[in-house]
Amino acid sequence: MGVVVRPLDNPLLDRLAMRYRTLSGNSVISRRESARPIMQMLRANAAVGILADQNTTEDRGIFVEFFGIPACVDAGLAKLAAHTGAAIIPGFAVWSEAERRYILRFYPAIQPSGDQLRDTQAVQAALEKAIRDYPGQWLWIHRRWKTRPAGAAPIYE
Repeated sequence: MGVVVRPLDNPLLDRLAMRYRTLSGNSVISRRESARPIMQMLRANAAVGILADQNTTEDRGIFVEFFGIPACVDAGLAKLAAHTGAAIIPGFAVWSEAERRYILRFYPAIQPSGDQLRDTQAVQAALEKAIRDYPGQWLWIHRRWKTRPAGAAPIYE
C-alpha cells in the first residue's frame, strides 16, 4: 500500500515516522509530488492511503459539513476517484484492547459520482461515523476548522 504523507517539519521525527510507516512494507508517497506515484499505484491495482481529516486553505479546498460545522477539505481525493474510477474505501486503524494491537476497520466503499462536493461530503460523513463509533481514538492536534467560510467568525482565538 502507498501512503500519502507530508514530511514532518523536524527531520529527526520525519525519519522515525518514515521508518514506522514502512515497517510493514508500505511505501511512502510525498504529498508534494503525489500525482504520478498515485496514478502508477492505482494502475497497478494497488491501494493508496490518503488522510481525509486535514484542514486546507480556501483556494485549495471546498467546504463540507463535519460534525455540523463547515470544514475546508481538499477535494483532490474526490477528483482522483472520479478521474480513475477508483472506489474510495474508508479505513481506520482502531486499537483493540482484547487483541492488544491495532486492527484495520473498513467502511462501505464510496463509489465516485463525479460530483466533487457530494463525494467529498460522503468521505467526511464516513470519517465522522468512524469517530462516533470510536470517539476515544480520534487524535486531532491541529485546528481542524481553521479555514472558515467567507464572513464566518473564527472558531479559534
